[in-house]
Amino acid sequence: MAHKMLGYVTVFVVLAAAALVIERAEAESYTVGDDLGWTNIVDSNTYSSWAANHTFKVGDTLVFQFVTGRHDVATLTKKAYDECSTTDLLGVLNQGPASYNLNETGDYYFICTISGHCNDGQKLSIKVTASPAPPPSHSPAPPPSDTTAPVSPPTTTPPLPSDTETPTSPPTTTAPPPSDASSLASTFSTVFVSIPIALFYLF
Repeated sequence: MAHKMLGYVTVFVVLAAAALVIERAEAESYTVGDDLGWTNIVDSNTYSSWAANHTFKVGDTLVFQFVTGRHDVATLTKKAYDECSTTDLLGVLNQGPASYNLNETGDYYFICTISGHCNDGQKLSIKVTASPAPPPSHSPAPPPSDTTAPVSPPTTTPPLPSDTETPTSPPTTTAPPPSDASSLASTFSTVFVSIPIALFYLF
């Protein structure tokens, strides 16, 4: 009886750990401004351009890299953001680097409250969505086959509009860049290998 109970506990622990690992694998951490960090030495559109290249979702974290005392990060309303107003702030992070967790969907607004910094362009507006970013528009190359079937060339080539024939080369495909999907697949395989081991001890 005790052996069977230990098996149930093991299965529960493995499944709970798997859920935690999968949740952590999906969340992203973004350093605001990348290598530039959080600074007022920017163009007025630096951070809006940076944000446009990212898709933020619930569970992600923004990391603001700055020197304590030289900058800060304040959250505020859209109206205060548009006016670079430091009244009616929702919160301020004074210690750099500062992390801000994106816990719900919607629009988020950040500025530096040091005098003149927001007007210099040290402000960030982002939109947080509930679902992960859509997959890239290109489809990944199919996995290699275990069989060695001969590859047949295309059977027909459309005629060229002129009398001159130009040789055509076969289309080439490039492998997609590595993504979070491969790390997530690795996590799943580890979890699914652990489950049969736990079940073995159960019975």
